[in-house]
Amino acid sequence: MPDKKQTMMYLKTLAKSTTLTRIAIFLFFCLNSLSEPVWAQAPTGKIKEGKGSFDYIVTQSETKKIIPVYYYRPEGDVTKMPILFVMHGTNRNADTYRDNWVDLAKEYNVLIIVPEFSREYFPTSRQYNYGNIMTKEGVHIPKSEWSYTLIDPIFDTVVQDVQSNESAYDIFGHSAGSQFTHRFAIFLNQTKANRIVSANAGTYTMPDFEVEFPFGLKGTICDQGCLRSAYAKKLVIQLGKEDTDPNHKHLNTSDEAMKQGSHRLERGHNFYERSQSIAKKHGWKFNWSIRQVPGVGHDNRGMAIDAAEYLYGK
Repeated sequence: MPDKKQTMMYLKTLAKSTTLTRIAIFLFFCLNSLSEPVWAQAPTGKIKEGKGSFDYIVTQSETKKIIPVYYYRPEGDVTKMPILFVMHGTNRNADTYRDNWVDLAKEYNVLIIVPEFSREYFPTSRQYNYGNIMTKEGVHIPKSEWSYTLIDPIFDTVVQDVQSNESAYDIFGHSAGSQFTHRFAIFLNQTKANRIVSANAGTYTMPDFEVEFPFGLKGTICDQGCLRSAYAKKLVIQLGKEDTDPNHKHLNTSDEAMKQGSHRLERGHNFYERSQSIAKKHGWKFNWSIRQVPGVGHDNRGMAIDAAEYLYGK
């Protein structure tokens, strides 16, 4: 509150002022008479309790890109909640993937974040599943332009918005999102991701320097050091035991893909076992694991139930 001296100064100034100036001084005096200044009040965050979304805007290749980010925030102290990123499939339906996790988020008290890589800004598998690390002609794209490098900044935005105490996040991807997450683990040496789950990927980037990307590492910037770093990460290859349809409508059946196996279950086992063998051969730390989910085929919801139990169950 103003003291007596400030009040007398205010009255003298008011007496000498024009009408408009008097109004301005009066309003200024009233604002400063409040017990707490307006500018000191805490701002309202974008991420409120329940379901919602916000736009994350980034500029890549001189093009402004909008990434809608769908979320679910359970009731409770959000500052202490673990943060899980969920990567959608080929239909780019982030809202549906978010909805699949709502009940699980409530059960395990987890903040769910689902960025949508729309076809408008990320039109093909090369920009989404394959991370935009190379052009169609095989020219390397700067790391700052990779799709993989967008996840950490979105995490930072979420942490700031909810004043989270978390310094790392988990990330789960199913189908095309699973292709994203396992390549994310391979190509990003530094990331704030803790545990990475790759569920029912259709194809993999095999640890083979004689096979062209995206089915192998030939032509990429990844070398032996890159693989060693990837194997030290906490990557889970999660496979539905019933995901064995060789004619599934979204299954890649190109010659290169078929060399990895006739269906997703087989391809996942081959990728894991090949990676484990290479790590063992070189004496590298191998923190990957494999999980088979009984009774589940190519189903995001079914895989999410098992992933939530694995990540957050007691």
